[in-house]
Amino acid sequence: MAKAIVIYGSTTGSTEELSGSVVEGLTEGGLEVTLKNVVDANVNELKDYEVIVLGSSTWEEGELQDDFIDFHDKMKDVSLTDKKSAVFGLGDSDGYPDTFCKAVDILEEKLKECGAKLIIEGLKIDGDIDDQASNKAKEWALKIAKSI
Repeated sequence: MAKAIVIYGSTTGSTEELSGSVVEGLTEGGLEVTLKNVVDANVNELKDYEVIVLGSSTWEEGELQDDFIDFHDKMKDVSLTDKKSAVFGLGDSDGYPDTFCKAVDILEEKLKECGAKLIIEGLKIDGDIDDQASNKAKEWALKIAKSI
């Protein structure tokens, strides 16, 4: 059974909530999943998993969630060659149309720089979490699991 890790950064709890739906989809797809808040994660543990899924909301003018900044910076020292990866996040297209879900793009770029292969287009959720967003996240994660 392939092992996956889902690491999220959450200020208001929405990304944490969405992470639960991602974990459901990965688990339903047959992966062994570890879920961690980014404040409890170490970049070196990424090497222990075949699949890496990162989640961050976008803040201000296209910035990572505060807790994710240090983790993102430390990723430069980690080789993730042959790792499969994906990124999800939340944003506000009304308030910040030019930088909507920019955190997803930032994390995808960092994963590629580290040698990881993106296996699915990043999931970008607009606004608050509702049943539709949760179902979309679960389906997205199930696609990841089925591609492994």
